[in-house]
Amino acid sequence: MKHFIELNHVLKDGMMAYPGLPSPKIGPFLDHQASRSRYQDQTEFYLGQVEMVCNLGTYLDSPFHRYRDGLDLSQVPLEKVAGVPGVVFDGIISPDRSVTIHNEAKGLEGKAVLIRTGWDKRWGSESYWEPGPYLSAASIDLLIRSKASLVGVDFWNVDDTMDPSRPVHTKL
Repeated sequence: MKHFIELNHVLKDGMMAYPGLPSPKIGPFLDHQASRSRYQDQTEFYLGQVEMVCNLGTYLDSPFHRYRDGLDLSQVPLEKVAGVPGVVFDGIISPDRSVTIHNEAKGLEGKAVLIRTGWDKRWGSESYWEPGPYLSAASIDLLIRSKASLVGVDFWNVDDTMDPSRPVHTKL
């Protein structure tokens, strides 16, 4: 039997967002009391409203994020991203901030590869957005060769944010 584990960050109104992107606006569109007039005081409903950019909290990138002609998230088959067997690697952040999965990583084909560095403990603080870890070129090459179906990290960008060419986004 498959077991699902919640990995999402809680999204909140006005929370910190990816640098340069707006914070989300989350709140009521129509609250219970205000809705009563629409139903002659016979019933009530709450309708929430969310305005946010997609790269916020825990999210999935699709090929369209990097490539104009790539699949957008609605076109990615659900079985590619949910119920996928997974493996967790404890990543070590090197002095240059890169994280490398070592060559002993075997049997990754079709699996979700989750890389844990502990950076997520900074979530909700300014220090989370400091130049953080990123996946090394060797890690990306290994993940591509191994045919991993999904890659997840606990830091804010798989690429070195100081490198505008974004090689990890490009290769994955």
